[in-house]
Amino acid sequence: MAFCCNWTVAQTNVDFKQLHAGGEATVRSGIALSPDGEIVAIAGMHSFPLFIYDWKNDKILKKFDVGNWYAGSKVDYSSKGTYLLLQKVHYVDWAPNKDREVDFEIVDADNGKIIKKFNSVHSIKISNDEMFCLVLSGDDITFYDLPSGKKGRSFTVENATNSVAISPDGKHISVSHRPTLEQVENAPTIRGDKKAKKTIKPTLKYRQMISIYDAQSFKKKVTVNELYDIVYRLQFSKDGRRLFNYSIPHEKMQTSTAGRQGYIYTIAVPEFEPLRTAFVSLAPYEPDFTENDDKSYFGVGSFDTAPQINIHDYKTGRIKAKFDTRQRLWDGIKKNMFTDSRASFVFLPDKSILIVTGNQTIIWKPDLD
Repeated sequence: MAFCCNWTVAQTNVDFKQLHAGGEATVRSGIALSPDGEIVAIAGMHSFPLFIYDWKNDKILKKFDVGNWYAGSKVDYSSKGTYLLLQKVHYVDWAPNKDREVDFEIVDADNGKIIKKFNSVHSIKISNDEMFCLVLSGDDITFYDLPSGKKGRSFTVENATNSVAISPDGKHISVSHRPTLEQVENAPTIRGDKKAKKTIKPTLKYRQMISIYDAQSFKKKVTVNELYDIVYRLQFSKDGRRLFNYSIPHEKMQTSTAGRQGYIYTIAVPEFEPLRTAFVSLAPYEPDFTENDDKSYFGVGSFDTAPQINIHDYKTGRIKAKFDTRQRLWDGIKKNMFTDSRASFVFLPDKSILIVTGNQTIIWKPDLD
């Protein structure tokens, strides 16, 4: 299948302003918007605290002593805002020759109490009803009740890899895994192509697939009939109509000369058919990516000579605008502000975008008309 990654020239928007973030000058590693859009959670690096921030009034409301990892964490709100899911990150957060294992914490979003810690697992997702979380460890997917943290049901996916996700309606569980020989031979890019058959051996070693399971019976419903690179994140859209798959090529399959090139592929739900639109990221870390509320735009963290946020048309994949943090470099030095190799962002209810990078907090109003 030919995927559409349209890099039509977009203008870098300059309509932005610097926020004080309540006077908090620590380095940031991740950001998440609460479901009601009123506050954000901002995770810190170098064991600095996570803080809850009122972005409208530029005021810190609370600080939590959680996620004490040197390079910081990614942070996500659960669907009702009860919990924060923190994922440990590294300055280089990928392992091209083996499955990734990281640490997670589930935190009470109101008081900062750690509900449950998980060490060295592949992936965790909290269900939309907030009754449980799914944990992928090895080949096993296990349910843990919330808030008790009690271990519940589990099932096994042979040769599972790095990511699991559960659909917003709670019906489908998606899991990344290594393909079987039969699956490779039947993939569209291999089937019927005599030359492609020479690639079967490296495909079995370096490519992955995604299967969908019934969340009640654990019976496999379908395997998405497409070969992907190493899958690092599966994420359903907010309305459940799309499954996003962030993949990067194994180092022996990487052909980009621009750096580490990853792709966010889209899969239609409930058909679970791969779509042509895909989004590219050159980020040297696992980037943020998400759609805005009306699903007209899709934001992706990327990297050129500095972190940048690319805003794409949701349907076509065409870049509409980008924020390049290089523009902030000299001004930031004068004000004792600096960027990092990473940038995290959220779409705000007023159609602006809140970005954190280094010790900077920026509100950007992109021109998307």
